[in-house]
Amino acid sequence: MADLSGIIRFRKWELDEKRRELAVLFEERNAIEHRIELLDQEMLEQQSMKDSDIGSVTLGAYIEGARKKRAWLLEDMRKKDTDIEAKQEVVSDAFRELKTLEIAERRQQERARQEIARQEQAELDELGLQAYEKRLKE
Repeated sequence: MADLSGIIRFRKWELDEKRRELAVLFEERNAIEHRIELLDQEMLEQQSMKDSDIGSVTLGAYIEGARKKRAWLLEDMRKKDTDIEAKQEVVSDAFRELKTLEIAERRQQERARQEIARQEQAELDELGLQAYEKRLKE
C-alpha cells in the first residue's frame, strides 16, 4: 500500500497557501470598504461646508467626483466579492480532498493493524496447536 503521509503533508501545505490567499482577498476587500467609509465621511464634511463662499461653488463638482469614485470603489468591492467566492470554493475543494486523503490513510492504517493482529492470532493459534499436539503425543 502507498504511504499517504507525504501526499497529506503536501495537501495541507497547499490548503494553507489557499487560505492565506483568501485572507489577502478579505484584507483587500476590507481596505476598499474602509476607503468607501472615508469617502462618505469626507462627503459629509464637504456638505457641511456648503454655506461658505468657496464651498457653494465647488461642492457640486466635488460631490459628482466623489460619487464616481464611490461607484468605482463599489465595483471594485463587487469584483473582490466574486474573487472571494471563487477562492472560497477552491479552499473548500482542497479541504474536502485533504479530508478524503486523511480518511483513506486512517482506513489504511486500520487495515494494517487488523492484518498484524490477524497474523499474531494465527501465530498464537499455531503455537497452541503445536502445544496441544505435543501434549497428545506424551
